[in-house]
Amino acid sequence: MWSCICHCFLLLLLCNQQAKTQQIPFDTIVSFGDSSTDTGNVYNLTHHTWPIVPPYFKGRFSNGPVWIEKIGISNIKNYAYGGATTDNDFIQGYTASDTIPVPGVRQQIEIYLNQTNITIVNSIRTLYVIRAGGNDYYFNKTISPSRVVDSILNCVKDLLKIGAKHILIMNQSPTQTMPFIQTQEQIVYYTSRTIYHNNNLSAGITKLDYNHKQVTLYLFDVYSFILKIINNHENYSLNIKDHCWNVLNGNVTILCSNPESYVYIDQYHFTARIHELIGDAVRQFLLTSSGITISSYSISIILCMQFFLIFYCHEKSYFSFSI
Repeated sequence: MWSCICHCFLLLLLCNQQAKTQQIPFDTIVSFGDSSTDTGNVYNLTHHTWPIVPPYFKGRFSNGPVWIEKIGISNIKNYAYGGATTDNDFIQGYTASDTIPVPGVRQQIEIYLNQTNITIVNSIRTLYVIRAGGNDYYFNKTISPSRVVDSILNCVKDLLKIGAKHILIMNQSPTQTMPFIQTQEQIVYYTSRTIYHNNNLSAGITKLDYNHKQVTLYLFDVYSFILKIINNHENYSLNIKDHCWNVLNGNVTILCSNPESYVYIDQYHFTARIHELIGDAVRQFLLTSSGITISSYSISIILCMQFFLIFYCHEKSYFSFSI
């Protein structure tokens, strides 16, 4: 019996080690999106004037590498621009204090097509990534989530038309946790809108997946992932009440000396530490997922628990975001 237990234990150790060293099944990432994924496109567009470096890291909207650089795939073709919307023909996006227009995701896909010979792309080993939508709401305060989701789905369809076989889509992060949120009314509004967006996105991606059996669509639930980190912030030694830098009128004020201890680097963007956690989680998701599945949690359960907490909390500093 003891020998059997020892062998089982050793087998578990070997399996665990294999999971850690398992290679992700892609050698190229082609990414489209906004500042959460931009690795320097806006920085180059603005002739190295925005974001301000330092303190921002090499044109990233963070203090270090962003999540897509932490998945474990070195060949990254990144077309994401800070300030980008899903489609400029739908809602125009801007950067650098909203003064310089940038290509939306659909326009980014067009740029990619103009620069790429699709006939020689290894679609089996290429992962396409779309992470966008937040700026649609920023530049059009009255737009409905269903229309924004439809625009994201149009982007996915554009990639399907060119023969993409693997597409990763990120849902919306919990906007209600961002430092620019100041009132309880804002928390209620942004929570409701974000969850409605994510529910619609999940339904739309599921339908696309059903109609395209030869394609693998990955929907990563970054919403729940960030809430999990915030709810367990003490385990990560993270400050969830404040942000490290303050950006106002194109100027950056440093408020802390330890950004690795914060969730948000400024009023809107994650620190490099959070990006690394997201990248690690996405990597594990890609290794274990076989297709369209929300990466971890049920959005409907999140909806019920979020509103339960909202109506029982009075001050943002004591607000616990639940999953």
